[in-house]
Amino acid sequence: MRRSAYMRSATAIGLAIRADTQSGFVLRDQFMRNFGLWRESDEGRSVAFDLIFPRGTPLPGPKQLPLRSVRSYHPAHNVGHFRYLECARLAGDGRPVGEITDWDDIRFPFDPILQDRADLASVPVVRTPGTNSFVIEETYTCDNSGNLAVKISNRSTGYEKTFRLGRWSAKQTKISARARAHRA
Repeated sequence: MRRSAYMRSATAIGLAIRADTQSGFVLRDQFMRNFGLWRESDEGRSVAFDLIFPRGTPLPGPKQLPLRSVRSYHPAHNVGHFRYLECARLAGDGRPVGEITDWDDIRFPFDPILQDRADLASVPVVRTPGTNSFVIEETYTCDNSGNLAVKISNRSTGYEKTFRLGRWSAKQTKISARARAHRA
């Protein structure tokens, strides 16, 4: 293993290189960890990890459009329960392994009757006839600063909500909405 003679100054050197637009050097941030969420599978009997932005995905440059990932599906339940996380590695079967950090826990009403409810945490998630005719679309974006957001839309009813994603402390205080990024 090689170590720099300037270990304690590496951040300052990297920032100086990035700030010097005339140098010809281009530094790109990238996801240091896999970012995704747990989804219900096997009719709610288990969960599967859905990878949204894999480790190593480069963030867009300053004048580039945000990264974008879109998922569409027909829901089977009254409420969507989205549990976001990041992890160091994925096992062969796609499960998160290694260091895992929980991000957000979001609930979205698939059933139009629940759209005006402020707190969906107290609503039990149940199979709901009729919701499988709806088309749900999740649009994930990540800007050049690493800010993550998701817009969840019921394309059939027109109802949508946008959430800014971030890791939360035990006190529910926002720590940062930045994806863990690394200078490449």
